[in-house]
Amino acid sequence: MTAEKEFMGSGRAKVWTYLIVAVVLLVGVVVANFAMTKPDVAQRGVDAFLGMPPWGFPTVAAAVGLLIYALGLKLETDWPEALGALLVAGAVASGEFLLGWQKFELGGLVVVPYLIPLVVFIALMGYSIVRSR
Repeated sequence: MTAEKEFMGSGRAKVWTYLIVAVVLLVGVVVANFAMTKPDVAQRGVDAFLGMPPWGFPTVAAAVGLLIYALGLKLETDWPEALGALLVAGAVASGEFLLGWQKFELGGLVVVPYLIPLVVFIALMGYSIVRSR
């Protein structure tokens, strides 16, 4: 078994990996922006989506993200791991938003709610990099 020399593939595969992750990130930012600017509309939309409670959508997104991440750990290509980690981090961020962003401001630090999803993403990606060696 040979060690993987490059993370996220090489050449054309690397371009596709970054393109897919960038599109997913862009869609996530647009959806998050909509949810933050119009929380009442977003709340009704989540309630109307398959009749789920507000916490159901982040839970489903986290479960799907973990499933994609776990499947990505079994494949040679690394973009499913990045996509799964991004979905999980997005689910954590939306869960924070639904629970109350201010509840996560530990010690009065406003930056903490922003750091939690980032730390989740970096931890998942770090684990996948270490595992792929």
